[in-house]
Amino acid sequence: MAYRLAEEWFLRSRLKLRHLRLLVTLDEQRNLHRAAEEMGIAQPAASKLLAEIEDILRLPLFERHPRGLSPNVQGEMLIRSAKVVLRTLVQAGEEIAAFSNGDAGTVTVGTVMAPMVELLVEAIDRVRKTHPSLRITVELDVSDMLANRLLEGAIDFSLARIPHDMELAQFEYQELWGENIHFLCREGHPLAGRKDLTFRDLAACVWVLQPRGTPLRQVIERAYLSAGLGALENVINSTSAVMAMVMVDRSDAITAMEKQVAKLLSGVGRFRILDLKQDMCLEPYGLLRLSGRPLSPGARILYDAIADIAATQRVSRQAACVGKSLIDS
Repeated sequence: MAYRLAEEWFLRSRLKLRHLRLLVTLDEQRNLHRAAEEMGIAQPAASKLLAEIEDILRLPLFERHPRGLSPNVQGEMLIRSAKVVLRTLVQAGEEIAAFSNGDAGTVTVGTVMAPMVELLVEAIDRVRKTHPSLRITVELDVSDMLANRLLEGAIDFSLARIPHDMELAQFEYQELWGENIHFLCREGHPLAGRKDLTFRDLAACVWVLQPRGTPLRQVIERAYLSAGLGALENVINSTSAVMAMVMVDRSDAITAMEKQVAKLLSGVGRFRILDLKQDMCLEPYGLLRLSGRPLSPGARILYDAIADIAATQRVSRQAACVGKSLIDS
């Protein structure tokens, strides 16, 4: 017989918030004794709570080991949802307190590098003028990590790409645009100032790049293969743009970044954009949020500001494309 749960099983069962808190704490501690200490309860009480959860669901959620516990697949599913529920309640309390005190609330936004430079900074500056009490937190990371943070309820929305291995129905997505990729080196690099470089010219360089699987890395790896150079080697993997720029500044390493980010960094006088013969473009990013989850008032303020600025920039980009087409024709 197929396993089934009633549509509103959590209402009909004895499931309580302390059950959800135990799941999250067990995931963090991976040990029942430490989880009980973290929650301020006795270990037998924690064992009883876990037994109650597994009895409600009629299946085990953790694998037992000599030194502790680890969640199985079903356990990971419920833990992920438990984190969202608990975070949402914390955020609700913060919003109520903020509104009661006359504040605009809070927002946590995730972003990849390019939209931070192109959109987010301008949006924050605009919002700070109209809602100075809005508390804003920015998380910079790669799209995969930001999507997971979104699913966990740790961020309100993000400026990123939907990872290809994730279910699209989980998200609401407003696509914006992609960017050309530029390659950066230090001033004085042996390749700085050379014209019409190819990937063969870059083959001997040390690269500082985002980890495998990220959109930017995939574009470069495909270009390497297309150039007949085989797999990309001699790479230092880092999600940190600061780490990449320090390595580039202090060695002959090179890195790749979106056009607007590269132009910003090259303008400080320490870095040069390499003149690569081949144009390369990164797939579009967009405004990403969870489907069916309303934005908090504070998050809505920043989200709308970004969307408004993006709409204005889109008109400018389209006008620039038309102008370029007329010149080329």
